[in-house]
Amino acid sequence: MNTRVLLLLAGGAAALWSIRNWRRSVQLAMVLLIFEGAFRKWVFPGSQDLVYFAKDVLLLGAYAGYLRSSSRARWRLPALPLFYAGLGLAVLLGLLEIFNPALPNLLVGVFGFKAYFFYVPLLFVLPDVFPSDGALLRFLRRYALIAVPVGALAVAQFFSPASSFLNTYARSNEENIYIATFGSSTYVRVTATFSFITGYTSYLIAAVILLLGLLAALGWRFQRNLPLFVALVMTIIGMLMTGSRGPVLMLMLLFPLYWWLAVIREQGGGLAFGRLILALALLVAVVGYAGQDALGAFLGRAAGVEDVRSRLASPLEAPLKLLPEAGLVGFGIGATHQTAVALAPRLVPYSWLRPGLIIEVETGRVMVEMGGLGFVLIYFLRLYLVVFALRQVFVLKTRFHRAVAVMALLFFLTGLPASVIFDVISDVYYWFFAGLLFAVVRLDREAAAAGARAVPVLEEAA
Repeated sequence: MNTRVLLLLAGGAAALWSIRNWRRSVQLAMVLLIFEGAFRKWVFPGSQDLVYFAKDVLLLGAYAGYLRSSSRARWRLPALPLFYAGLGLAVLLGLLEIFNPALPNLLVGVFGFKAYFFYVPLLFVLPDVFPSDGALLRFLRRYALIAVPVGALAVAQFFSPASSFLNTYARSNEENIYIATFGSSTYVRVTATFSFITGYTSYLIAAVILLLGLLAALGWRFQRNLPLFVALVMTIIGMLMTGSRGPVLMLMLLFPLYWWLAVIREQGGGLAFGRLILALALLVAVVGYAGQDALGAFLGRAAGVEDVRSRLASPLEAPLKLLPEAGLVGFGIGATHQTAVALAPRLVPYSWLRPGLIIEVETGRVMVEMGGLGFVLIYFLRLYLVVFALRQVFVLKTRFHRAVAVMALLFFLTGLPASVIFDVISDVYYWFFAGLLFAVVRLDREAAAAGARAVPVLEEAA
């Protein structure tokens, strides 16, 4: 019995298990999201396509288990009629776009629909995964600490040659694959446990936001929280070792908002701010000493950048330029997706699009695929979640819940210009943070109804 057959049997068993254990399945899928690339690169290189869908099998089973469970009746959704209406219209339009005649075949449309909407149910499932603040905090802390071994692997890759077994990408049946380096430097741009650099950078953004949110909830206390600080250091060093400027720039832009919302405006904000300054000083010292090679390689690559302005402006300019070509309905959901080429092997890649419509930025790709109508719906939903998260930062009654709302807000802001739909790692994390936001809204409501404080769970963890 070959490996692929065994994996298919294991997938079937995992699907059945996930239906019965849907809460654990969601958590396991989030962990698998981090290590999926490692399995594809080093454990099952000949069955990468099957491993790629492993998390989806777990989540699909979790969705089914959630629907058959009576627990979902214990809480009501936040009253967001405009958001739910917009989401329903977007899903309906996405279904219709599967049959867009401009697409090469239906399979392209089906996979395109998956990219847009498969992870949306996390918004509704996650609030039922964590029954209490303690359960949620324990999971988030443990999940954040995974950044330590992931970062350690990235360090090992950085100091290994490009020909090393550690430095490989998840591509099958290809030889002499070029491993990206820092220009003339021999240092590689690391991928850690992920398939490619983009996946690792997407994880790093989510990880640093999660860590900052947890430290804010804990008042930036050092006592009993040293592992979180270590994870933050490893995450920052990992950002430098990828050579990607986007995550570093995004972190710099978001940090003042984080400082205001999650630190200084909270009770004891002055003391927490003092701890934050001390932590940042230590962070700079550690990165400067232990990560000086990574910092030097990153600065050397960043110094040669000349297209910063165009890259910053392209997410805003692209949809406006492409609207006349895309029209109201576009060229079909999935038309520009990276899987479309494999799903239409007999055609010239992207020959179903007009010349000039192959574009990298997600805002432009959504416009091309979904047209003006779909573009408005998709970005209405993203803007709505930004506004909703910001409102919860000021409305929620406990510090922990407000900190999670800040996490969600920051990640939603990264999703406005960056890739979410066409980057599966960001896609999962986007709806994961949305689900966390809905979860703390529910927990805050229950705490208020019971007249209970949520502070003790933080005091235990601090």
